[in-house]
Amino acid sequence: MKRLYLWSHDLRAAVKDAEAARPVNISPWLFCNREGVGYINEKTGRAGGWESLWRNFMDRVMTETKVTVPFNEHDIRAKVASDAESLGTPAHCWRTLTARPPSASIDARLSG
Repeated sequence: MKRLYLWSHDLRAAVKDAEAARPVNISPWLFCNREGVGYINEKTGRAGGWESLWRNFMDRVMTETKVTVPFNEHDIRAKVASDAESLGTPAHCWRTLTARPPSASIDARLSG
């Protein structure tokens, strides 16, 4: 399922920050490796590079923090939505972040 996101001031700022953080400025991809290659294989639709990057990140999280239960990037989106709701951010700003309601179990895993 494809999603369409409207450009907002915050989204433009996030993209600008991501562009500035890229390891090289020779690629049309927002998220790329040191050689400028994107993480998604256009032929297969797989994101093997991203999967490897995430696996290495989770290994570090599990060894260097108090987090005891692994989580995925979708959990982070739900956590952002949950935090936004509790901080009083208008619902229209966070509802599109996740298809399911924020979960207390995600709070517990991420704040570990």
